[in-house]
Amino acid sequence: NLLTPTIPREFGGKGLDYFTTALVLEELSAGCAGLAAVVTANIHAASPIILGGTARQKEAFLPRLTHPRPNLAAFALTESASGSDIGAMQSFAIPLKSGDQWLVNGAKDYIINGGVAEFISLFAATDPKNKRGGMMAFVVPSGLPGMAVTAVRNKMGIRYAHTVRLEFTGLKLGGDYVIGRPGSAYLLLMQTFDRGRSLAGAIGVGIARAAFEYALKYSKERIQFGQPVYLNQGVSFTLAELATKIEAARMLVWKACWLIDRDLDYTMASSMAKMAGSRMAVEAASAAMEICGGMGYLTGHPVEKYLRDARVLPLIEGTDNIQKAVIASLL
Repeated sequence: NLLTPTIPREFGGKGLDYFTTALVLEELSAGCAGLAAVVTANIHAASPIILGGTARQKEAFLPRLTHPRPNLAAFALTESASGSDIGAMQSFAIPLKSGDQWLVNGAKDYIINGGVAEFISLFAATDPKNKRGGMMAFVVPSGLPGMAVTAVRNKMGIRYAHTVRLEFTGLKLGGDYVIGRPGSAYLLLMQTFDRGRSLAGAIGVGIARAAFEYALKYSKERIQFGQPVYLNQGVSFTLAELATKIEAARMLVWKACWLIDRDLDYTMASSMAKMAGSRMAVEAASAAMEICGGMGYLTGHPVEKYLRDARVLPLIEGTDNIQKAVIASLL
């Protein structure tokens, strides 16, 4: 029951805080970052419901992710033309004259779990001139007419995480599928993002740690010129720097999660944690490949997988430049 560990115990979940969840995700990522991405997608999908859903929505949807054979969920925000730029969103929810119903049209892309989800947390605009203020959040059960998978995305890394493009054409949703009060969707989105960024940092730390540990072991076993390559300062000093930077990134992740769990101001800390973890994953995997030499470049080698998985982290949950913009705005 760790696929969505943040779901409260009253709905069958573990009720883990974010600090403990970060520990879990670091361990999962050290084994398979794709699996960690699946778990993070579940957490993202559940977060708006946990934060702003009605009692009925929580009872109806959260237990679906905590069964003995739990299901998956998806978080649908990103579009092909509006990654970090939410103001460019082209998915719209139009109120119907028949009453408390909405008609959704548009497309979402790069959606992890989207093709295999039990339900989707969907964000759509209602006002072309005020997309943030007029944003709506919906919980969408799978199988409704008007929703379809139109492409399965083949990715360089995190291949275990099933990733798709979703299209919505005349999707009708009743008012009972709306998450939160009118005007609250953007706040729910930002809270979900800020919390999720700390967990993305934990994934980066997990990948970095795995790459570092593999390179360290290899360097002590690989004999060149009559001695282990670790005895060369060019290798041992690189590993010393990596160990220090990984520990620093981990501390940033832990600090952000500590703040989240105490409902303190965590926005800047989460952006710092995400950027530090993402960068360390790429740096450590790249350094590990250099230490392992040509063998590490072979398809199927663990270090090759670490590098492929790591490379996505500076792009998702807000790029590194977005994190810098967030941090700079709060200095």
